[in-house]
Amino acid sequence: MGDAVPPDRVATDRLRIAGLALRTQCLLNNRLGHDLHSSPAWDMLLDLYIREDRRPMSLTSLSGASPAPSRTSLRMIDRLVRRALLDRTRDPDDGRRINVELSFAAIGLLDQLFDEMAVFLTLL
Repeated sequence: MGDAVPPDRVATDRLRIAGLALRTQCLLNNRLGHDLHSSPAWDMLLDLYIREDRRPMSLTSLSGASPAPSRTSLRMIDRLVRRALLDRTRDPDDGRRINVELSFAAIGLLDQLFDEMAVFLTLL
């Protein structure tokens, strides 16, 4: 019973591991080159996940989270929306702007992923 991890600690650990995953992704991209190692969907999911406020982000800003060309990023966003990992909505303050955010399903999936990664890290 005394072994339970407080929920705020779990959230902090997930964000730290997600940050490590993002830094690892950047390191691999820099060392191998974007043409050999690139995952626009992963870049964008990580970018949305590690944001402190978890507020929606403009489509344009999110497509800039990946080093991929904007057309590729937009195609990847469409795929993420179709797979119910991103929600896409019109900005209520500016109808011309499209916002995207992680879906509840994506948050749950990424939470589980980073929890599993935390277990791996304790085995080192």
